[in-house]
Amino acid sequence: MSSRESFDLIVVGAGPAGSAAAIAALRARPDARVLFLDRAPIGRDKVCGDGIAPHAAAVLDTLGVTAVLPEEIVPQVRLVSPNGESNAAVTASPGYVVPRQTFDERLARAAIAAGAEFRMLKVSTLTQDDAGAIVNGDLCAPVVIGADGSNSVVRKLIGERANHGAALAVAIRGYAQTPVGHPNELILRWDSQRRGGLCYAWAFPTVNGTSNVGYGMSSAGLIGGRAHLEERLRALLPEFELDGVELTGHTLPLTVQRPRLAVGRVLLTGDAASLINPFTGEGIYSALASGALAGTAAVTDPETADKIYPVELMRRFGRQYRQTKALYPLINYRIVLDTVIRACKADPRMFDRLLEVGLGDSSFDLRDIVRFGRYVGRRS
Repeated sequence: MSSRESFDLIVVGAGPAGSAAAIAALRARPDARVLFLDRAPIGRDKVCGDGIAPHAAAVLDTLGVTAVLPEEIVPQVRLVSPNGESNAAVTASPGYVVPRQTFDERLARAAIAAGAEFRMLKVSTLTQDDAGAIVNGDLCAPVVIGADGSNSVVRKLIGERANHGAALAVAIRGYAQTPVGHPNELILRWDSQRRGGLCYAWAFPTVNGTSNVGYGMSSAGLIGGRAHLEERLRALLPEFELDGVELTGHTLPLTVQRPRLAVGRVLLTGDAASLINPFTGEGIYSALASGALAGTAAVTDPETADKIYPVELMRRFGRQYRQTKALYPLINYRIVLDTVIRACKADPRMFDRLLEVGLGDSSFDLRDIVRFGRYVGRRS
């Protein structure tokens, strides 16, 4: 035991969930010794839409790190249904687009500035004893937080299975030149070729004259591999010149299949806990929120963090998780998405509700369902 290096908290993963966990832990206990690890250098890239929704910005504000956001906001969201109906609206609170490489580096450096220690290290072993958890045999802490993404090593080492089938989305993403005169808005364009679950393209403008463009869909319906993803991306975003654009791929574990959030003294957060919204693919807000909750629980009461953290997370997201799992199969049908966009076009309240559920932690109530139902089969 004397040869082991001890910390109050070890966080594996230096993405949004890991950095939020480290920052929240140090805000709760400024004297805590927090180590966060990543196998890659600070600021590694990740396939992502790069959108920071108002809900995520609110968590950053709570953590005192809003400086990681750019000054320029993206005020408008446009949703396009499978039949081509389009509706755009200015959001009540501002959203941002920050390249993940930039955002992750800023947030990780904020964690370091708060007092966390970063080490570039690949985790190969994780064991537990009565005192806590041991990483790679020589690093120990009362609690370890797994925030190491979709292909989480921590999740695997504690015996939790990875997502698969309809509970796992696949996506490709690249940066294309923003067309001249293109509006400053976030675009989500759902595909008319439905193969189950997510099937949509996105285009999010950045401040440097490029747009983050991508396409994602359920892995259960993927036939033709990467070539199909690229073909549908081009079909849905014809206004963008994609020749020469480097496209990279990644997986997105959806909340419809989640592992245990706590196994002994190990807590899972963000993508490692499959906390990606199945309707929109949004995961940054969930990563920040879950990381902050786990980091706080880990240092304030490590003996019961495995009970406190799951309860707090489910108090915040539980209703949404249950509802999205029940409703997720419905987006297999074009008529459902067409109806939703038509309702949003006719009733701004429905647009706001859709964004709250798709980007935040809200859920639909009976009145919402009734309002959506009024537009089934209607023409715009």
